[in-house]
Amino acid sequence: MTVFALVSGTLFRAPEQRVSKAGKTYVQATIKTRDGDASAFWRVLIFSETQQAEMQLLAVGDAVSVQGAMKVELYKPENGEARISLSIIADSLLGLRPPSRRRAPAEGRPHREPRRAAHCERQPRLVEMKVHAGSDNTDHFGDDMPF
Repeated sequence: MTVFALVSGTLFRAPEQRVSKAGKTYVQATIKTRDGDASAFWRVLIFSETQQAEMQLLAVGDAVSVQGAMKVELYKPENGEARISLSIIADSLLGLRPPSRRRAPAEGRPHREPRRAAHCERQPRLVEMKVHAGSDNTDHFGDDMPF
């Protein structure tokens, strides 16, 4: 039985590209999720080349959501108590990038407003339509509107 999950959290361990025993490349990363005071760590494996590229654009601390087949295993280290290992083989992911924050200007540097693109500064142009002499000015649509 396969269970599919949607996991959202922050990137805890940076993505690393690796090669499987079969010679196929994949990316592995760790996502930290929080539920109140409790945290869980998910190992994420990505085999899709496009999704690998998307994951590698993210940095530690970036918010991310992944969807795919999940796997839960119980393991017991030699010197400790049993723990749960959570992993997901991601079919798709979405980097949830927050909007950029404005930083205060550094001392000694004047504050500058961001430049607007040239196309944002243009004023709308009014176009004047003229009726040429000898043209037929009759209303072809039968509207009551004068234009």
